[in-house]
Amino acid sequence: MDDKMKIHLLIDNERYPLNIRREDEQLYRDAAKQIDYKLNKYRNAFRDFGPTKHWAMVALELAFENMYLKDRNDTQPYMEKIKELEEEVDQCLNLKDTPQP
Repeated sequence: MDDKMKIHLLIDNERYPLNIRREDEQLYRDAAKQIDYKLNKYRNAFRDFGPTKHWAMVALELAFENMYLKDRNDTQPYMEKIKELEEEVDQCLNLKDTPQP
């Protein structure tokens, strides 16, 4: 079964056709709503800006959120520490199993 589907998203009163994975449909729809929400937020806050600046501000906000979450989800340092702790536990267990003189 093909897990791809075609959807049409309405963003800023423009229709965008996309071929996406079926399981990603709701994420795409929510993303389109978020873009519209942010565009309207910046249009209301900065009425003297043109559409290009509104779109740039939305892009900047979304890129910032992406970078912030990317930094927060970096698990590599934790994985390294867990590995170190596992090695220490293994050493302790091996010492316990070894007969003492």
